[in-house]
Amino acid sequence: MDSVRPERAAIPEQGWQSLRRRNALLPRVALLLTLALLPLGIIAVAQTQRAVDAARDTYRASLSAQTSRLAQPEREAIQSAHGITRGLADALVVLGPTDAVCADLMRYSSSRNDQVVFLGFVDSERRSQCNNFGKSYDFSEIESLQSAMQRGTFTISFNESGGASGKPVVIVQQPVFNEQGVFKGLVNLSVLTEDLVAQRRADRMSEDAVLVTFNHTGQVLTSDRPADQMDAFLPAETSLIDLVGGGKQLFTEKTRSGALREFAVVPIIEGKAYALGSWNPARPLVRDRAFATLTLLFPLLMWLISLVVALVAIRLQVIRPVRILGRQMRDFAEGRRVFRSDALDTAPSELREIGETFSIMAQKVIRDEADLENTVHERDVLIKEVHHRVKNNLQLMSSILSMQARTAPTQDTRNALRKVQDRLTSLAAVHRGLYETPMVSQVRVDTLLNDLLRQLTTLGGGVSEPLDVNVDLEQVVLVPDQAGPLAMLAAEGFTNALKYGSVGVDGRRAIRVTLRPDPDMTDMVMFEIANTVSPGVRTETDQGLGLKLIQAFCAQLDGRLLSNHEEGGWYTMSVRFKVQAFEPDQHTPRV
Repeated sequence: MDSVRPERAAIPEQGWQSLRRRNALLPRVALLLTLALLPLGIIAVAQTQRAVDAARDTYRASLSAQTSRLAQPEREAIQSAHGITRGLADALVVLGPTDAVCADLMRYSSSRNDQVVFLGFVDSERRSQCNNFGKSYDFSEIESLQSAMQRGTFTISFNESGGASGKPVVIVQQPVFNEQGVFKGLVNLSVLTEDLVAQRRADRMSEDAVLVTFNHTGQVLTSDRPADQMDAFLPAETSLIDLVGGGKQLFTEKTRSGALREFAVVPIIEGKAYALGSWNPARPLVRDRAFATLTLLFPLLMWLISLVVALVAIRLQVIRPVRILGRQMRDFAEGRRVFRSDALDTAPSELREIGETFSIMAQKVIRDEADLENTVHERDVLIKEVHHRVKNNLQLMSSILSMQARTAPTQDTRNALRKVQDRLTSLAAVHRGLYETPMVSQVRVDTLLNDLLRQLTTLGGGVSEPLDVNVDLEQVVLVPDQAGPLAMLAAEGFTNALKYGSVGVDGRRAIRVTLRPDPDMTDMVMFEIANTVSPGVRTETDQGLGLKLIQAFCAQLDGRLLSNHEEGGWYTMSVRFKVQAFEPDQHTPRV
């Protein structure tokens, strides 16, 4: 057989249709890549969120520092007033409120601090004779003063009219006790609120925030905005008194007017005075919605770009060459065609090696198959030639026996030779059927038996009575090791039916031959020969040669032989055997 040369053919591309295929590579790679990048995306989102949260926390922490810096005028004024009043309270333990030294001390102390408006001692009657003005004042109408005396502790309060100055002031009050611990009065120090606010207005940062200071009772001490505008800057749900005692605090809340703002609380004097900074949340970058959206979309964009790049690379470097190799393999499997595509020239070296290996393997398989077909063909021809020669030899022997029978001296000798001749003729017919079948490994037994029985009918047609032969053969395929014994069994049984059959109840001789698969078990075959017999006529005995041959052939089939007389004048012989599978080491039929 000529060697097969590889042909070069272009393999049509299928585009992205493979994405729709079930269990395709690209969807799997996309899934695996998604799973691989998912933790990185989650980490990126988490890290971005942590960075955003850290930036927000840093920003909010900076609000506390900025609020503390904006409240520096109030802190310095209140802490300075606290120190002054505490020192004067200690001095008044030994000095009398009416002493001239007391008034001089008040004037001296107030002159040391430009922010002080009023500094003086107020006795338990809420009157002041010792003060920096050197005048006598009656503060009995100031309710906050009465409350401070009842508490007997250091307090900070606000007076809108001011008892001595007539202006809004922040009042720092320090209790005075004598040596026996009896309450004597209060040292009052007043500072103008407008001076404190004016100092903060010079700070540019104050443009971004509104600062409010308040005391332990929630009373506002100073404010950057008038009272009628404070609803737009104070929290709606949290009151000022709720913020007392909490130290530094940061929270986000809507104002009384409904706007969302950031709030920072810092203590001026813990438990006594606090500063509340109200900040606009729209200014920091970390709170910008567009910025937050972009940071969250970045991992998704990274996944999408990585996925597209990976899929395109895999499709060009893997999917396309593999698809071409698959097409070549499919063409080779369907029609033993070997193509070589130029598309593999740009494929990775590993896939090119696979393509070259497949091409070499395909050519070797084609050569081996050609050699095998030649060998099988020669074997079939040889086997058929053997069967043909055996058939010719058997026919030659049959002719010799026929010549010998015609010259035999006695009738018994001639009959015996005729029987041997008939069996040789049957055996020759079997071998003729074996070499005429197209496949030596499988034999159509129904066709073989039909030719054999036709020939035997012709040979046995010399009887005077009319003969009806009914042959019902269904398609059955057997291996030669079973086809030969079954054909010999059928020939011997049919010969016996011709020899021992007689006229039935209807006055005619009949033979019925049946071959069919067992309807209950598909791997079993039923073969039956029945002939008519006259009442009282005996069939062949167990000592007959024909019956012994039939039993021998049945044993070769590994079958079961049954015979019986049926009603209506019929004698039936049946064989039931199992179909054997073909095996390469089986030999030709043993006949």
